[in-house]
Amino acid sequence: MHDSLTTTKRKFHKLLDSINASSSTFPPPEGNASATAIPLTARQRLDAASERAKKRPRTSTSTTSLTSTFSTDIGRTSYAPASSLSRKILTPRSMASRKRDSKSEDQELPNFSPWSHEQFLARLKTFSKVSYWQPKPVPIGELKWAKQGWQCVDVNTVACKGGCERRVVVKLERAAMRGANGTTHSQEEDEGDDEEDTDADELENALVQRYADEITDGHAPHCMWRKAGCKDDIYRLSLVRPVIWQPALRARYVSLLNIADSIKDVTIHPLPREDPALLPPDQLADELPANVLSSPDADTVLRSTALDIALHGWRGDSELDIDLLHCDACFQRIGLWMYQPGYVPGRGILSAEENDVSEPEQATINLLEMHRMHCPWQNAASQAASGTFEGMNAGQILNRVVSTYAREQRRRSEQIGKEDEADVESTGLGSEAANDGDAVKKPSAAEIDKMDKERESKLRKLKRLFTVHRSSKVTAR
Repeated sequence: MHDSLTTTKRKFHKLLDSINASSSTFPPPEGNASATAIPLTARQRLDAASERAKKRPRTSTSTTSLTSTFSTDIGRTSYAPASSLSRKILTPRSMASRKRDSKSEDQELPNFSPWSHEQFLARLKTFSKVSYWQPKPVPIGELKWAKQGWQCVDVNTVACKGGCERRVVVKLERAAMRGANGTTHSQEEDEGDDEEDTDADELENALVQRYADEITDGHAPHCMWRKAGCKDDIYRLSLVRPVIWQPALRARYVSLLNIADSIKDVTIHPLPREDPALLPPDQLADELPANVLSSPDADTVLRSTALDIALHGWRGDSELDIDLLHCDACFQRIGLWMYQPGYVPGRGILSAEENDVSEPEQATINLLEMHRMHCPWQNAASQAASGTFEGMNAGQILNRVVSTYAREQRRRSEQIGKEDEADVESTGLGSEAANDGDAVKKPSAAEIDKMDKERESKLRKLKRLFTVHRSSKVTAR
C-alpha cells in the first residue's frame, strides 16, 4: 500500500513537471535552426506575448515593438513592416519639414526642361565669356548649342551638364596654307592663294556641318536632349503684359539713373521713330504715370536719355568703379568710358590742355546694333513675335507698347478732366438759375397762407386715414 502510494505521487509530480516545462518553453531564435522546442498552442503563445508586452518599458516605440512581437510570436504574416509604419507615423514638425522639402524640390526643375526660359538663359550665359567661347558661324553658334541643352565649360568646349555629361570640343581653325613666310608674291602665287582659300572655305563648311550634326548626335543615346530640344520661340521676351514690362522697365530706368554721370554726356543712336505711333522719349518721360517712372530729382534731359536706353533693353551696372551697360538677354556689356567726350583710344579721356591735336570725334552707342546678333532686342527671328507685332524685334515692340500705354493714359486723364469741368459747370449753372429764380419771383403773403392751408388740409386727411374708431357697446353672449 505504501509503495503504490509513493509510485502514484511520483507519477503525479512528473506529470506536473512536464506541464510546467511545456508552458515555459518558447520558440527558438531565428538564427539557431538546430535548437528544438516543445510546440505551443496559439493561446499559450498569445499569453506569452502579452506578458512580455506588459513588462516592456513605456518609453519604447510601442507601434514598432508590438508589430515585430506579434509577427514573430504569433506566427502571422505582417502586412506592413515595422520600418514602413514608423515612416508613416509623423509628428507635425516632421510633416512640416517634409512639405518644405517637397516645395523646394518642385521649384528645382530637372536638367531636361526644354520649356524653361530661365534655364535656357542660364545655359546661354555660359557662352558670354570671350575667353571661353569665340564667335562661331550661325549654324553652330551659342544659340543652337544652348537650345539643345549644352553649356560652355571650357575654351571652345561644351558639355551636357546634369544630363549625359558628354563633351564636344568645337574648333574651327583655318589651315595656314597661304604661304605666310614670304613677303612678296608673284602672280602664280596669288592664283595659288585663291585656290587655297577655296579649299579652306570648303574645309570650314564641312567642319561646320559636322559640328551642326554634333549638336544633336553629341548627346548619349539615352539622353533626353538627343530626342528633343527647346522650341524656336524659347528666346521670346514677354513685353506686352503691363505687369511684366512695367517693373522691368522701371528697374532698368532706375539703374541707369544711378550711373547718371556716365550717361548724361554720351551720344546714343536709338531706333528710328518715323512711325507716328512711336512717341519720343522726352514726351514719354512726361506722360508716363509715377507708378511706372518716378524720378522727381532728375532733369528732363537725363530722364529722357535714361528712358531711351532702358527702352532698348539696357540696364546700368557698375563693376570695380567702372560704369557699364548690361543686357540681361544676350549678356552683352558696354564700357561707357569709351563713349565719353574727349576719349582717345589707348590714351583715355584727355583734358583740353593734354589734347594737343584736334578734338577726337566722339563715339556713338547704337542701342540696337550693340546687342549680340542673336539677341531678341535686335533680332526679330529670335523674338518670334506673332499677331500685330510679327516681324518686329523686342526694341520695336516695347517702344510701341509703351507709346500706346502713354497715349491711353493721356486720353483717360483728358476725359476725366473734361468730366470734372462739366460737373463744375453744371453745378454752377444750377445754382445761378436758382438764385435768378429767387430774385425774379418771390411768393406773396397771401400765397404763403394758401400753401400753408393746403398743407394742413392734406395732413388732416392723412391723419384721418390712420385713425381707428372703436365701438363702446359690449355685445352680450
